[in-house]
Amino acid sequence: MSHPHLPHRALGVAAAVVCAVLLTGCGGSAGGTGAASGKRSGTQSGQQSGEQDVASVATGTSSAAPRSSSGTPAADSEQGRPQLRLDSSDAERDRYWNAYATCLKDHGHKMLLERGPYSIDQQDNSPTAKAAQKTCAGKLPLQPRELRRDSNPHYDDDYRAYIKCLNSHGLKVVALADNSGWTYDGQTTMSDTEQTKVDKNCTMEAFGGKNR
Repeated sequence: MSHPHLPHRALGVAAAVVCAVLLTGCGGSAGGTGAASGKRSGTQSGQQSGEQDVASVATGTSSAAPRSSSGTPAADSEQGRPQLRLDSSDAERDRYWNAYATCLKDHGHKMLLERGPYSIDQQDNSPTAKAAQKTCAGKLPLQPRELRRDSNPHYDDDYRAYIKCLNSHGLKVVALADNSGWTYDGQTTMSDTEQTKVDKNCTMEAFGGKNR
């Protein structure tokens, strides 16, 4: 299962995907939605079996981001929105995402409260939810520029370096054809905590320019 540049457990690149955790209501924290984010879909909390868990790097927009009639992000949709950095702390990312989730909740968007107070129900496509997303758009955090293809000319090279780093540190994965995420290459024996650490370190190493 894939995530919209938001994951099951938002990891490094996925961490950026902190939002993934918050927006999809997935468990785990890798950054939350993380982060940087490779993110895994599903419940992003601990699916380490043969299931098709997919980790996707967080992009600059999410399913809740305002879009134009053409389907692309509105030109002015980034104005005033919080800008996450590649080295943003988990606490900083959580603060921004929690503020966004709280805004949606306060404006009637359905939440998955059984998964936590800031877990947004991404299946809520009601008029109320759409109105809430529009009202709260200014609070939707922008993912780090390094993790966005539109602002990082080296994105694909960095992503390949990221996947190579994950594998070299024991997290065996295979990148999707469009470099939008990854799937496990077999069954991992690494714990969620170990995977989150590897993901964050590889995100910083690959997207921080060390490979260029």
